[in-house]
Amino acid sequence: MKKLLASLLALSLVLTGCGSSGGDSKSGYEIALITDAGNINDKSFNQSAWEAVEKFADENKITKKYYKPANFDTAGYSDSIDEAVDNGAKVIVTPGFKFSDAMQEKQSQYPDVKFIMIDATPTGDKIESNVYAALYAEQEPGYLAGYAAVKDGYTKLGFMGGMKLPAVIRFGYGFIQGASDAAKEMNVKVEIKYNYTGSFNESPEIKTLSSAWYQDGTEVIFACGGSICLSVFSAAQEANAKSIGVDSDQKDASETVITSAMKGVYNTVYDQLGKIFADTPTFEGGKVDTLTAEGGYVGLPDDFSRFKQFTKEDYEAIFAKVKSGEVKILNDEEVGTDPTTLNNEFVTVTDVSK
Repeated sequence: MKKLLASLLALSLVLTGCGSSGGDSKSGYEIALITDAGNINDKSFNQSAWEAVEKFADENKITKKYYKPANFDTAGYSDSIDEAVDNGAKVIVTPGFKFSDAMQEKQSQYPDVKFIMIDATPTGDKIESNVYAALYAEQEPGYLAGYAAVKDGYTKLGFMGGMKLPAVIRFGYGFIQGASDAAKEMNVKVEIKYNYTGSFNESPEIKTLSSAWYQDGTEVIFACGGSICLSVFSAAQEANAKSIGVDSDQKDASETVITSAMKGVYNTVYDQLGKIFADTPTFEGGKVDTLTAEGGYVGLPDDFSRFKQFTKEDYEAIFAKVKSGEVKILNDEEVGTDPTTLNNEFVTVTDVSK
């Protein structure tokens, strides 16, 4: 009987230490991150946000943990937020627009918890004082990516967007305008194939379409949205062609990536954690910030080794113009929902998603 009890106790200890979430081994986790669809190593929002949490927490000896919802829907996100709070979370990071519905309720349910929302706001008109929501001017990094691609000699481009949401549209419209301005400076004609896949997931259909574009002469495709990049990168690899990443620096995901149109998710999360845990906290909740080049929160990565002729100096010059507002980039609200309205004598857009 004593042997049986000892065995059961050992098994109980093993089971208690098991779990699908990642974090410190201590009990009670002050900083929590709820992953959006995908994994913590998705080379996008989840990974960038978690790396910021890890660095800040480790530097300041604060416990942290990430939670992967059982289902990537409002109920799944809500359950994970509840679990994080039960485990002692004082700050919760939610990376992605799908958290909007869950946060509509949770922001008021947990008034003592600080929330850092990335690329989203709570559904409805109300944002509580414990919530900081960061949006981004996607048209700016999109512009820089399109400008750099054409300046590097590419004249047949593709935009493969995910769902037709404002953020994706802004990326695409900026991409067209950047390509157009560079084409005008170089006095060349640029063609852009444009498509919304209707999903942020990797799929054989997206790879097939991307491969067809490459076979038809497209030189570089801007893969704009979640895991669809994996389909585009695979097609680019097989076609010996090029691609452009999104949100984070995705050069490590594929050797075909010449650059990425980035949002500063890492910097946003790290900066907000610093404001929350400062000796004199400066966290400003109850507000929505649209982060821009002016604050250094959007742009291209500082590795220019995969460009043929576009240099760091070229980038710094055009970035300065975007940052100062000298370059006027129209967003989706100013243009509408038809990318072909951006056509001019230097750029021709063919919208294949119609």
